Amino acid sequence: MSKSREVIEKHLKNAQEHLAARTKLLADKKLDKKQTKRDVTFRKLQALVRKYANRLASLDKLQAVLTDVEQRRAERAAAPKVPKEKKKRVVAPAPKAKGGGKKEKKA
Repeated sequence: MSKSREVIEKHLKNAQEHLAARTKLLADKKLDKKQTKRDVTFRKLQALVRKYANRLASLDKLQAVLTDVEQRRAERAAAPKVPKEKKKRVVAPAPKAKGGGKKEKKA
């Protein structure tokens, strides 16, 4: 699957041309819309057109997200850097151990 906009647009145009030719052929055979929609080749060509149209739409969404990200990065880079305040760590005293360590064994 190519992610190049030009390639996808070319495939979409090609599929639309084939769909138009198939529609004309079915109209010349004097088939009504119900029979036309049941034609296997017609349905496959419609699916191709939908697939390429959806790919173009998803590329548009991706491009919008990427431009938004670039804009935010530029804003962040242009903003003056504010030094962060270092938090002082408060070290809590260690809890006293109860019982003191090892017990001696009674003989």
